[in-house]
Order: sequence, then structure tokens, then C-alpha cells
Amino acid sequence: MRCLLDLTGEQHSLDTLYQNLRFPPSPAERPYVFLNMVSTLDGKITLGEVGDTASGLGGPVDQMLMKRLQNNAQAVIIGASTMRAGHVTYPPSLLRAVVTSRGNIPTDARFLTEAPGNTVVFTTEQMPESLRKALQENAHVVVCGRERVNLSHALRFLRQQMGIERLLCEGGGALNFEMFAEGLIDEWFLTLAPKVKGGSHIPTTVEGQGLPRERVVLMQLVSVYEHEGELYLRYRRR
Repeated sequence: MRCLLDLTGEQHSLDTLYQNLRFPPSPAERPYVFLNMVSTLDGKITLGEVGDTASGLGGPVDQMLMKRLQNNAQAVIIGASTMRAGHVTYPPSLLRAVVTSRGNIPTDARFLTEAPGNTVVFTTEQMPESLRKALQENAHVVVCGRERVNLSHALRFLRQQMGIERLLCEGGGALNFEMFAEGLIDEWFLTLAPKVKGGSHIPTTVEGQGLPRERVVLMQLVSVYEHEGELYLRYRRR
């Protein structure tokens, strides 16, 4: 592994990169949020079709770094599309949260069942009452809005009710956009795989309606590491 840039004043090896991250203090009203994504050079987050997982996109080192980033978090949050795409699992000790407006998620998924009491479902008034009751068998169901999940309220719940200070976001692109749009992403860890997928219909790291020119989010590059053509980038919001 090569260190191409590290403004933290450290130079890491394969054994130490992302092992013990130091973050600024979390805000009083929400956790400090860091996003982790892997994409092709053209920004695609799957090598398959719409709805597929990121399987095969990143190499073994990317998979290792993903686990290390999870170890630096107290909780992880994902969107419903990421949960539907595959068998998303986390260590039982890691609180996990999913964002779904209407509850279009598999209720028997390991994400929900393998850590009862350590799972949160953020939803809206659009979720049927029967589904809400079914999900409550394994998860805290928190209503945060009428038609769209208010992510600021969701993160305030995690900070003030669950004591979460470091939150990892793992996509997908729709959730990432909403988080950026509400100013809730503090850092972005991005693995660039030396692959090109193409396809205007294939999801990218950030989807949504897009931000107007005057609201484009500015990021500062913190570090760059390289291994066998993969780039491991760390950005912090300016």
C-alpha cells in the first residue's frame, strides 16, 4: 500500500489504515456522520443491474477497510434499497438503522432479526399500522415525518435517545443525497475501483434530484492511499 497524501500527519500501512480513526467531537444535536462507499471510476455502485449489491466491485482490501470503518462507528444507517439488495449484516453489538418511507423492506431480513432491540426503523405516517406492529417485534420503529423521513429528526433521536456519537452511513445513493442535502455528512470515505461500468440507469454514489449550483457541497481531501490500482480516499466537509 502506498500513501499518496495524508493531511492528518500520519502515514499508514495496510495493517493500520482506518484502524483507529480520530474524528472531531460530535455536535450536540446529532452524531458525527461519516459515509463509506465503493464505486467504479464512473461512479457506479454495482457491477450488475439496478437492485443488485456491490458484490465484486471492491477488492479484498476494500472489504477489510469497510469492516474497520464499521469498528469505528457506534451505529450504522442505510436506506431501504440497500437493505433490499442483499443480506446486509453487521456485528450484533453495532446498532443498525434503516430509512424507509412506507416500509418496503423484508421483515424477515437478518438486518432486523439478528440483533433484537439493537435495530431502529425510521419511517413515516405512510407505513401501515399492521407493518409497524410487526416490525416492533425486533426493532424500535420511529415515525419521523408524514411522507418523507426527516433525517435531522432521525439523527437527533440517535444522538439524544440512543447516545450515538459516531454514525456510519452506507448508502445507497438516494439516502446519500438526502443526507448531503440536509448537511448531515461530515466525512466521506470513498474507494475508487479501477473499473468502468457505464449505463445511465445504473445507480451512482449520490442520486436524488441534485443540488442547485449555490448549494453544492464542498469537500476537502484528507488522505489518499493506493493498493493494486484501488484508491482509498478520505474527504471532510469544508
